[in-house]
Amino acid sequence: MNHTNRILDLFNDKNALEEKYFMPFLVCGDPSIEQFISMIEKIDPYIDILELGIPFSDPIADGPTVQEANMRAFEAGINTKVALDTIKKIRTFFQKPIVILTYYNILIQGSETIESSLDNTLRRFKESGIDGIVIADLPIEEAGLALKYCKKHNISLIFLIAPTTTDDRLEKILKEARGFVYLISILGVTGAREKIAQITKETIKRVKSKIKTKIPIFLGFGISTPEHASTLVELGADGIIIGSAMIDVIKRNLSDFTKMEKELVEFVSSINNAIK
Repeated sequence: MNHTNRILDLFNDKNALEEKYFMPFLVCGDPSIEQFISMIEKIDPYIDILELGIPFSDPIADGPTVQEANMRAFEAGINTKVALDTIKKIRTFFQKPIVILTYYNILIQGSETIESSLDNTLRRFKESGIDGIVIADLPIEEAGLALKYCKKHNISLIFLIAPTTTDDRLEKILKEARGFVYLISILGVTGAREKIAQITKETIKRVKSKIKTKIPIFLGFGISTPEHASTLVELGADGIIIGSAMIDVIKRNLSDFTKMEKELVEFVSSINNAIK
């Protein structure tokens, strides 16, 4: 049993919530496994947590940008096992927390029962160096078993909160949340957006008012510029999650890897500077 959880360690410090954090999202193995590992090494200095998608054929929360990244990763030979092997390789140099975005379907396969599948999958996740998991299609009402095995393997189950989440559900989520909560800033799927919605401001305020323990709020979906990021931390977000805008950099530079890495580093450092 591995007792360390890098997410909990990161936020354990009493001054943790005076800091602001950046968690980029990439799809594991996009555009190729070697290039992916190289990119993580380059962006490491500018990020606090790394969120990785394990490619899935029907990603309901993802917009076109992330779906295309999934397809490129599949073409590069990624499946769940290869993704975990790739994360193990990243762990040889990367010391920060890693959060996986996945779907319940992936976690409940491989054994006779759902229980033993969850147990085995989450144990393998932990052994690969994963600290947290977002299960995009698992609501709090159905999360009992996943919570049980996440606790067993010391993995933080990160819950999604949307602008439409009722106060009642919000309280259930906050009661179980470990690590941080993932606030969806808009209605709809992932993808870069032009401006920050009024609904985002209201949601941040509402979630903050319900929090009893010191748990950080990370905001994702639709954030694409340093200006967005700094506005959101001023509104009270503790952390910023950016995926589609990162993946757009990959997509734009598929024919020129040197340029791709250079642009990615410029982008992550600009976000980092905007929120720190």
